[in-house]
Amino acid sequence: MTAAAAQASEPISVTARIAVDDTPTPTPTPTETSTSTPTPTPTETPTATPSPTIITADQARAIALTAAGGGTITKFELKDEHSDKAEYRIELTNGKVRHKFRIDAFTGEITRHDIN
Repeated sequence: MTAAAAQASEPISVTARIAVDDTPTPTPTPTETSTSTPTPTPTETPTATPSPTIITADQARAIALTAAGGGTITKFELKDEHSDKAEYRIELTNGKVRHKFRIDAFTGEITRHDIN
């Protein structure tokens, strides 16, 4: 029998270690029941919905630079900042490649990315 055949017929032993948490789970203690009448819940008055927050200029720059793989920002503006369609418009160059971005000012989502 060859050495390779002898090795193939030898049993293989595998040991696995499994961590077990032996910490006992605390048993909840029963609470006392009250014999008094429940307190009525006050009705909630509706509050004004807070206006959405616009991401910062630095966050918008970081989003564009990350998506382009770095570069130099050549144009930066925030359009319609007082509407629900606010967006950052950013142009940058990375080497000889020019990127134009439109980024939703509320979510930070890139809504348009043109490469020239």
